Amino acid sequence: MPKKRAEPEVEELKDNEEFISRDDIDIEVRISEDNTVMVLFSGFDDEEDSEEYAHFLAETLPLLLFETTRLQ
Repeated sequence: MPKKRAEPEVEELKDNEEFISRDDIDIEVRISEDNTVMVLFSGFDDEEDSEEYAHFLAETLPLLLFETTRLQ
């Protein structure tokens, strides 16, 4: 009998934070002629939400890009 997978932990959000699901925003990936990759996010409620998400990405994306599954 296969083992049952553990349920993922539910992240606790601060009072001033709101969960953004993949269904809430639209993501479009573009590749230019010089092979530059651009990712466009749209569908935010207002400019403040989009700026908050941009700051979040600026802080976390570099960590995600260089994340590894290899143990050191």
